[in-house]
Amino acid sequence: MRRPMPPGTRFSAAPGGGVTMSSMAVPVAAAAAPVVVPGARCFDLSGANGGAYRVMIAVPDGPPPAAGFPVLYHLDGNAVFASMVEAMRIQGARGAATGVAPGVIVGIGYAVDGPFDRQRRTLDYTPPADPAMLGERPDGGEWSATGGADAFLEVLETQVMPMVARLAPIDPTRRALFGHSLGGLFALHLLFARPGAFARIVAVSPSLWWNGAAMIRELDARRAALPAARPRVMIAVGGEEEPVETPGEDPHAARRRSHRLITNARIFAERLPAETFRILPGENHGSAVHAALGPALRFALPTDPVARSPK
Repeated sequence: MRRPMPPGTRFSAAPGGGVTMSSMAVPVAAAAAPVVVPGARCFDLSGANGGAYRVMIAVPDGPPPAAGFPVLYHLDGNAVFASMVEAMRIQGARGAATGVAPGVIVGIGYAVDGPFDRQRRTLDYTPPADPAMLGERPDGGEWSATGGADAFLEVLETQVMPMVARLAPIDPTRRALFGHSLGGLFALHLLFARPGAFARIVAVSPSLWWNGAAMIRELDARRAALPAARPRVMIAVGGEEEPVETPGEDPHAARRRSHRLITNARIFAERLPAETFRILPGENHGSAVHAALGPALRFALPTDPVARSPK
């Protein structure tokens, strides 16, 4: 599995196909060649919501199943795409042993140099909120615009999905979505906003503290009305994401504890209930996303989609 891309990493199209990754921050010898994600393609997309997106798509080698390939869409594409693709290729090649079926990987990122567009993802991944309920940002900074989740969902459904369907045969009954942090919040929001859009949802370290934990209250109010064929859900969270109080700790630890990431994830998983809930030992908020890739692929792209989901 590849390591997370360093700051300054950018994706671009490679001659003859593939996505190249290069870092603008580190001098490279003249004889060096860029690292290529084989078979991947990259497109910049102007969203109807005003966003500038970078869509990265990797299609498995070999013929598709009769119904088409399963597909895993993941948010924060700049930061996660290369790792997700290589993890799928390694595991998908030995599906009988790993339980992972070959599938199309679609990373939805932003047209920026680096792993994140923090202001845009804050807008795209969040449902509307009462500003008085948000408090301080996790990084201690000022909040940028929020509340654009439904407009971003329209881009995903009306612009990104049709693009993917033109590039590869897709089984529409086997679509999955993966999101981390605010991206995990967005993924769980779809249970209420568009429960038929995806068959499986993976939410890693979801920011359920958002808007005073409003999504947990929404679950309590609307759980009985969720369709019987709602998406199967996996929730995972790092074991170090809710640190115990220690003398002389830094303010960041106190903020993390106040967000109750483990507690809220467990509450949501139990009340839904989620098909899979995992605590990832030793992982923090930044590391949990890559630690979750293996379990997430087994859940999102199973070789037997009707089998009971692993706990």
